[in-house]
Amino acid sequence: MIERIIVFDIDATLILSGGAGARALDRAFEEVTGAADAMEGVPFHGMTDCAIISEMAKRKLGARLSETNREEVRRLYAAYLEPELAASPGFEVMAGVPELLDTLAADSRVLLGLATGNFEETAMLKLERGGLAGYFRFGGYGTDSESRPELTRIAVERGRAIAGDGAGVTAPLVYLVGDTVFDIRCGNAAGARTVGVATGITSEAELLAEKPYAVLPDLADKNRFYEILELDGAPPG
Repeated sequence: MIERIIVFDIDATLILSGGAGARALDRAFEEVTGAADAMEGVPFHGMTDCAIISEMAKRKLGARLSETNREEVRRLYAAYLEPELAASPGFEVMAGVPELLDTLAADSRVLLGLATGNFEETAMLKLERGGLAGYFRFGGYGTDSESRPELTRIAVERGRAIAGDGAGVTAPLVYLVGDTVFDIRCGNAAGARTVGVATGITSEAELLAEKPYAVLPDLADKNRFYEILELDGAPPG
């Protein structure tokens, strides 16, 4: 029986792309609109891909893109992201993440998912580059909504639907793990126990100010992570 649903952010929580996403999106946006370096100055941390594209258009063009042009930027972004990820010297999987995901995936009480502002297809490209794509059974993506709170709510609902909470069965607890204040705010609003990880640009103090359930310096200590989950027994393996 599933007792815990754990929803992870991707960028700066599970992996760092080394700027591959920004380079690919800049290239796609320029090809569609003619505007170069549109990512410059855009505060993309915690934003959805849709919101980032909207902000690029606002800053560079002074207007929203047509739906046709938005979809073309999205298509080209995915096409350019794969080679950018492959060639990115700064790409890395965050410390302890493969070991933690291996342990969680081996635990039949745990269901793993995603809540990320990435489009679903670009999220998968990033995870595949890091060898992490096979761990997650559901997600909420930038494809689902431009709103980070909404896609987080969708992710939690999808996880609960898979886990089930029928009559006589205790509903599993939901945890959301992320590196920004937006992850914590959205997770709290969705009714999750939020776990901040200070592996991005946000400090532990800034994460703590959002009143998460817990804060960690990184995901390297799987035993500490299991303490936060409050599951009986030692982690598998």
